[in-house]
Amino acid sequence: MAVRADQLAAQLSRSLAPVYLLAGAEPLLIQESRDLVIQAAQAQGFVERTVHEVHKNFDWSRLSEDSAALSLFSSRKIIDVRLPTGRPGRDGSKALLELVDAADPDVLLLVTCEKWDTSLRKSKWASGLARAGVLVEIWPVKPHQLPQWIRGRMAAAGLEPEPEAIALLADLVEGNLLAAQQEIDKLLLLDQGVRISASDVAKAVANSARFDAFRLVECVLLGQLGECLRVASGLNRTNVAIQAVSGALYRELMLTDTVRSAIQSGEQESAVFGKLRIWPARQTPIKQALKRLSALEFGESFRILALIDRQSKGRAGGDPWQTLDRLLWYLCDPSAVKPA
Repeated sequence: MAVRADQLAAQLSRSLAPVYLLAGAEPLLIQESRDLVIQAAQAQGFVERTVHEVHKNFDWSRLSEDSAALSLFSSRKIIDVRLPTGRPGRDGSKALLELVDAADPDVLLLVTCEKWDTSLRKSKWASGLARAGVLVEIWPVKPHQLPQWIRGRMAAAGLEPEPEAIALLADLVEGNLLAAQQEIDKLLLLDQGVRISASDVAKAVANSARFDAFRLVECVLLGQLGECLRVASGLNRTNVAIQAVSGALYRELMLTDTVRSAIQSGEQESAVFGKLRIWPARQTPIKQALKRLSALEFGESFRILALIDRQSKGRAGGDPWQTLDRLLWYLCDPSAVKPA
C-alpha cells in the first residue's frame, strides 16, 4: 500500500503494518516519517529497536539473526534498516524479502532510502515490501511549492504568517526544508505572537549565513556600498563559501535584469512585478537598482560573476573575494569604478 507522507499519521492511527518503506531525498521528511512509525510501534509494545546502517560490505545475514534473537527486555522489536543508495543489491534484496516472507508478528521491518526514483519503486524487493506493508514516497518539494509548504508548517505550529514573511523565508532557505523548519522553530522561540511579518523572519535569521548573503544582495540593489563591503567581509571571515554568495547575487541580479528588460519592452511595472511574484518589500531595492544599472552594466556584472566562479575553482588567477568587492563597488556606483 502506498501513502503520502502527510497521510502516514492517519494510517498509523488505524493500524500498524508489519513493514514500512520510507523513500525519498528530503532528510527532514524522512526523519519525521521514521519517528512517526517508531512512536506508533513503541505504543504497541515494540520497545526494542536495532539500527542497521547499510554500507558497501554490509553483512545482510545480520537481519535474519537479529529477527530471531530474543531480548531480555521485549519480545517485539523494530529492525531499522537505513539504505542510503536505495540499492540493496542481490544479497540485500534476498535478505529483505526473506524477512518479509517470514511474517513474524513480533518483528516490524522499517526501511528508509535516501535516494529514490521510479525504477527503484518497480524493483522486486521494493514491490515486495510495498505489498507486505506501507510505502511512503517522499518527492522533493519544488521551488513553486515551497511557499505553500512553509505556510502549512507555520500554520501547524500555530503561526499566522503574512505573505511577505513566507516569501522571504522561502528565498532565504533556498529549498532546504530542514533549514526552513529550523527557522520556524526559532520564530516560535521568539514568542512574539502568532502574527509573523517579514521583519520577524529577518530578526529570527539575523545571525545565519543565509541571511547575511540575502542582506548583501539587498544592500547591493539599494546601492549601500559601505554595508555591502562590511557584510561581504563578515561572510569571508566566517568561511562562508563564496559560491553561495555569488549564487545569491546572480539570482537577484538576473531577476532584476528580467524586470528591466520587460519594462523596456513596454510592459507596465506593476504588471511585471505581479507576473514575477515580487512582493512589495522587494520591489523598492529592485527599483533603486534599475535607476543605476543599464543593460550593459548588468552584462558586465554577469561576466564578473563568471570570473568569480572560475577563481573560486582555481581556473582563473586572482582572489575571488577581492573580485567580489570590486563587483560590489561597481554595482553600487558604476561611474566610479571600472569592471574587473
